[in-house]
Amino acid sequence: MIQIVLIGMKSCGKTMISKLLAKKLNIQSIDSDIEIENLHKKEKGEVLTFREIFKKYGEKYFNILDSRTLTDIAERFKNKDFVFACAGRTPLQRINQKLLKRLGTIIYLKSNKEALYQRTIKNGIPAFFPYPANPRRSFNEILTKRQSTYSKIADIILECNTLSPEKIVDIILVSYRACLGIPVEIH
Repeated sequence: MIQIVLIGMKSCGKTMISKLLAKKLNIQSIDSDIEIENLHKKEKGEVLTFREIFKKYGEKYFNILDSRTLTDIAERFKNKDFVFACAGRTPLQRINQKLLKRLGTIIYLKSNKEALYQRTIKNGIPAFFPYPANPRRSFNEILTKRQSTYSKIADIILECNTLSPEKIVDIILVSYRACLGIPVEIH
């Protein structure tokens, strides 16, 4: 069974890599942000992006929704092949770390700090930034905290700085095989 979990900072390319990898392996790609939005819509009856959910309802609500979404994914996909693009903040909660470990092989997509910063603020200052007036400070603090957590729970850490998405997918496949000691069929 192929069960791959991609973690990393917002805008590091998890969703794109998940889709490319899933297509190459002919398996399902799951996007945490979409799953969070769908659960929120189902429960609250309103269509909001994950950013809007966080901004409107706050961190506590978002964390609960995030954990419940992860639990739901773990149940629905426990015996299926998939690549899961995990939300950037999901691994920060201990309960989620345990679920992620059970869900599959965790691959941390580690990217260049400056490139991440530029991509993160491209569409405006994220709602989760603690210092909206100082986005650089917010980003640096969040990155420092998250990198430590990502590194601790990852089975594989992949430096993605100058690699094309296709090359990242190829390296993931080789690394995944080596990590599990099983062949991965490439389509």
